[in-house]
Amino acid sequence: MNFKEVFQNEHVTRKFTNRKVPEKAIAEIVEQAQQSPSLLNSQPWRAYVLMGDALAEFKKAAIENSDNKVKPNEDFASMLSLDWDTFPSSNMATMGASQSFFFRNKLNLFTEANKNMFNAPAIIFLTIPRKSPAWSVFDLGIFAQSIMLLAVNRGLGIMPAHSMVSYPDLVRKYAGIPEDEYVGMAIAVGYIDKNAEINDPVFIPKRVPFNKIYKVSN
Repeated sequence: MNFKEVFQNEHVTRKFTNRKVPEKAIAEIVEQAQQSPSLLNSQPWRAYVLMGDALAEFKKAAIENSDNKVKPNEDFASMLSLDWDTFPSSNMATMGASQSFFFRNKLNLFTEANKNMFNAPAIIFLTIPRKSPAWSVFDLGIFAQSIMLLAVNRGLGIMPAHSMVSYPDLVRKYAGIPEDEYVGMAIAVGYIDKNAEINDPVFIPKRVPFNKIYKVSN
């Protein structure tokens, strides 16, 4: 694909097929993403991939935690407990309303897909050292976006989801992540299930009006 096609085709996938993604392809994507810029060339990121039996065991353990009402304990601050500013809060409210309309007959499907980690055949967990400046979180975001665009370019679907890092201790256990690293985020990758109702149609939330986010001074 050319860059415009890749960029315009980037959207989340809510259910993947059972088709496996070759580990070599994921490794090549992550290796290419290493070209991402970072503060002082710090390259603070690391990528841990779960697939096959290890992923199946992780999913099973995470579902058991969820069913038993185990409280999430993300390494980063819980999304729901953050004190959001008015501007992003209003954007999230709009998103919530539009999402509720879109999922009006699919909420159960989405809840089930989320619980089962979207049937992903592979999940990439991204970390930074605990001893990191806040800037490293920005670097991690750049690295993550590079991974997602490179995956889309290969014809894969992607799903960056907060829910998959709800239990970082489980992530560490099954992915072999040391205690001195924060489990920052997770990206599920796989082939899009085009027959899944939850994927049809593609849901892309409206963007904030450009004049609200852009200002130029001459």
